[in-house]
Amino acid sequence: MKMSTKGRYAVRILLSIARYQKNGPVPKKIIAAEEGISADYIEQIIVPLKNDGLCIGIRGVKGGFRLAKEPKDITVFDILSASEGVMKLVDCDQMDCQGRDKNKCVTRPVWEGASQVLKEYFEQITLKDLLDRAAEYEKSGAASYSI
Repeated sequence: MKMSTKGRYAVRILLSIARYQKNGPVPKKIIAAEEGISADYIEQIIVPLKNDGLCIGIRGVKGGFRLAKEPKDITVFDILSASEGVMKLVDCDQMDCQGRDKNKCVTRPVWEGASQVLKEYFEQITLKDLLDRAAEYEKSGAASYSI
């Protein structure tokens, strides 16, 4: 499975907002400069994040974005679900089973089980965890790190 750029960028965008929102709403241009993502693409990615209640857009001269919840209450799974949709390794409902009964498919439980493991893994990681990791990288003097 390959995660789309949209999903990876969504995590980076919300992490950037989490890092800088203590100074007020984070302008799109700050996120763009910090993450190397075009402002137009940020706008596209942020819409489903706002729709799912993960962040809030504030209009005006001092506008920007802020998280709608505490970083400890937003998981990577929440972000990926908002940006990517349903996360399945294989969409058996759409798969061509060549006329076979999908409930008798021998490999279906394999793909569903793997999808469940991935979901549970992403549910365990919060924005707070990623903020803590970023702080550790900064503290250790890492010249560069990527979020």
